[in-house]
Amino acid sequence: MPENTNITLTVEAWAEIVIKEWLKMIRTLNINNTGVLAASFQKFIFSNSGGDPNKVVFAFEWYGKMVDYGVGKYVSLDIRDALIAAGATTRRPKPFFTDTFYKQLAVLRHLLEEKHALKAELFIQQNISDNADLGYDQIKV
Repeated sequence: MPENTNITLTVEAWAEIVIKEWLKMIRTLNINNTGVLAASFQKFIFSNSGGDPNKVVFAFEWYGKMVDYGVGKYVSLDIRDALIAAGATTRRPKPFFTDTFYKQLAVLRHLLEEKHALKAELFIQQNISDNADLGYDQIKV
């Protein structure tokens, strides 16, 4: 089976895609003055001693979260909606981060489900093959 079962490569590729999707959303939502924000996106993948990834950390300029929430100078999250309703601010939430991130988490969950199912299938196939070669009537799991 030529299927890729390497979870580390999958998570690394997924993290790259997440950053590309964030950059795409920044362009789509027409977020202004994003040169520093766009250049600041980084990913860090932490692995356990066996080499399997167990944590992914994304880093970017903090003001990106403010753009996502639609807050900033003189506009806090507490009063944002009231200011918008009164026409006192032009700030609006531009959810480039949260919406994209949670959609991509669902994609990662699906990918990892497939990878782990494939690894389990290959393990069972190998175990059956090994037991058949030894002439055992029962499977050792």
